[in-house]
Amino acid sequence: MIMSLLGLLTATTVAAGDIGHHHRTTLDHRGAALNVDYRATVSLSTRQMGMAPPTRMGVIRCDWVARVAVHRTLERGDAGEALSRLVDDDLELRGNRSGTCSSARKAIDGELAKRQDEVRVHLASVVERDRAQLLAELETAAGGTHSAH
Repeated sequence: MIMSLLGLLTATTVAAGDIGHHHRTTLDHRGAALNVDYRATVSLSTRQMGMAPPTRMGVIRCDWVARVAVHRTLERGDAGEALSRLVDDDLELRGNRSGTCSSARKAIDGELAKRQDEVRVHLASVVERDRAQLLAELETAAGGTHSAH
């Protein structure tokens, strides 16, 4: 009897892109107004698992992981420059669906849509935690500029 194992061969990563979670704020640093944008993006990985014997129905499921990354973009109005960097990628949303990953894609998208509040709360938390880090980075950069003169 020949069995085919699925999962070891079927792993895909698909960027789900911008899920619409965005936070914008203005920060005053040493008399300069700085625009700070935070954007949450999701990348979805799927992996098909299970066995499908040729003579009968197999048990196949699609395991998925959606990794949420938060990027910060800092715009300095006077200099016209923008600095971007990843500030967090700790949130993972996980699940599984019966069947193949291609047939489960709409259902997975639906599950992610239902969990957008988790992403929104996470983004707000990251923004709050990042404020001290951002101010420290700005002070370090300003200190480095002043010491060079």
